[in-house]
Amino acid sequence: MSDPLPSPVEVATPEGWRISELHDPFEAYVGPLFEREDADGARIFAFIADERYVNEQGIVHEGMMMTFADAFLGSAANRGAEGKSCVTLSLQASFLGEPKAGALIECHTKLERKTRAIIFVSARFCAGGEDVMTATSLWKVLGER
Repeated sequence: MSDPLPSPVEVATPEGWRISELHDPFEAYVGPLFEREDADGARIFAFIADERYVNEQGIVHEGMMMTFADAFLGSAANRGAEGKSCVTLSLQASFLGEPKAGALIECHTKLERKTRAIIFVSARFCAGGEDVMTATSLWKVLGER
């Protein structure tokens, strides 16, 4: 894997979070993204919904939410595949709320199932304690049949 990429935009890191190292060149354009561990040791990811990520009504754009989902459901798949590269086979989302500009959007992933070649991951996204999106995804482990 190549060196982590810097975000082209400076955003203050929220208290209790650290900047997540990005490796995909595309993700660097939507950063910075953050991570922390919860009390059980699970990794939680987040971004601050600044003006780059909202539509004309000031609501976080669904495209940003899907990009965020792809990045961190993929991270969970990569961990489930013990570091092997994975690619998205499918990603479905249900939008449950309308997070606004300024919100800290969190992503809580869960490895649902894994086979040698396919990883199943789900996630819950929340802002201010309210669920704003759920997602499920399938990931192909490269080189596995």
